Amino acid sequence: MRSGGGGRPWGLLAAALLMVPFALPSAMVVAVGMLPTAVAALADRSTTRNAALCVGGLNLAGTMPYLLAMWFGEHTVAAAMRLLGDVFVLMVMYGSAGMGWLLYLSTPPVMDTVLQALTQQKILALRGRQNRLVEEWGEPVRELPTADDDG
Repeated sequence: MRSGGGGRPWGLLAAALLMVPFALPSAMVVAVGMLPTAVAALADRSTTRNAALCVGGLNLAGTMPYLLAMWFGEHTVAAAMRLLGDVFVLMVMYGSAGMGWLLYLSTPPVMDTVLQALTQQKILALRGRQNRLVEEWGEPVRELPTADDDG
């Protein structure tokens, strides 16, 4: 019989420690490349964490090509240091995170404008329908019922 899973965290920690020598170059690139995501996660106090999701997704997209190049090429600490020393690589990683911030900050005002336009269209359609009902049934259709009206 298995216990309540008390040994599981130690097993995962042991597996992680055994992988450190093999994953160190990747961990270096991820740690430096994903810094904007860490900042977004710390700065975003909302329950949905939308800033961290927007920034993190695009930041990962900007970091992933360089990780893949290391995984399928030279996966050494020296290669990771070369990547992290390249200004263009850092510009792509951090620029993609910047695009995530731009997406996060620009989406709410754009959606507000779209929803306002849709609401105005709905109002115009309802007023047109109301006018047709008034033409057909007369002006009392436009009046709101009061509490005195029991039917």
